[in-house]
Amino acid sequence: MTGQQRGDAVDPLVSVVVVTYNSGRTVGETLASLVAQTYPDDRYEILVVDGGSDDDTAAVAAEYGAAFHTVDGGTIGACRNRGVEVAAGEYVAFTDSDCAVPATWLRAHVERIADTDDHIAGVGGPNRPFPDDPAFAKLVGSLQGTVFGSGGSPQSHAIDRVREVRSVACCNVLYDAAVFDEHRYDGEINVGEDAEFHFRLSEAGYRFVFDPSIAVSHHLSPDFGSFCKKGRSYGYAMARIQRRHRKVVRWYSALPSLALGGGTAAALADLARRKARYLPLLALAYLLVSGYATAQVYRDRRSPLALLVPVMLAAQYGYYGVGFLEGLTAPDPVPQELP
Repeated sequence: MTGQQRGDAVDPLVSVVVVTYNSGRTVGETLASLVAQTYPDDRYEILVVDGGSDDDTAAVAAEYGAAFHTVDGGTIGACRNRGVEVAAGEYVAFTDSDCAVPATWLRAHVERIADTDDHIAGVGGPNRPFPDDPAFAKLVGSLQGTVFGSGGSPQSHAIDRVREVRSVACCNVLYDAAVFDEHRYDGEINVGEDAEFHFRLSEAGYRFVFDPSIAVSHHLSPDFGSFCKKGRSYGYAMARIQRRHRKVVRWYSALPSLALGGGTAAALADLARRKARYLPLLALAYLLVSGYATAQVYRDRRSPLALLVPVMLAAQYGYYGVGFLEGLTAPDPVPQELP
């Protein structure tokens, strides 16, 4: 398909950036979905930016004719910046190397952003598990669709209307390239780089439009161990970002750590009094929260696996809280001297 004339204007050129690292197993699925877009072939380019893979990621990218750029040892933030540097489009879109996008993905993003005002930095949408993903990954997706499972994050929480938000996930976003004239990702950040970047954009007065109809498929945590590990890494990253800015980036980010501290204090107080006073109240509150989330997940999944939700919520908040405390207390890296 070649460029389509819309009135007196040709469809805007879009640069699609896919950041990879040892993604040979999944990036083919991503690129296959990108080359199958209904958007005109000559009005978008696919740029793969790799952090120094030692698998067949480069060979897979070549199979799909994607331009391949390498940032050896680069963080996700640094790789995203390289993609922005080499992008030629009026818009810059990002998806991840473990995602697949629908055929109408670019068209939907471009049409949505065309109807926005100057204060809109970009458009984003939700990410959902693949239909053939493991049952646990689908359970994670349903849990993230609840307000307690997502922490209110619009890219995960099942929001059913178009609205302005402060941040979206970079596995499903299209930016107005003009934003990058003055703003870039932090090249030192490897996890949470999108949250940090979007925080700075929000401080500068920008917002995003979240459209729940523009969803991508995303391989979510396939097992309990990876689910816990991811929660801990997100907690650590969010704490480091807030230390860097000396500001609260997300007001709810400290709640899991506070809950851990409060639970410990309640247990110690009950032990000191030799009377169960505070812990039963905390347990009741948690049962109400987890019960509500369990009901929502079961309504979505219709599977007895929904009974795992109370354990998953406890693990998610617990590991996130531990990671957040680690991020607050870990020493800052020593700057390396330039040769």
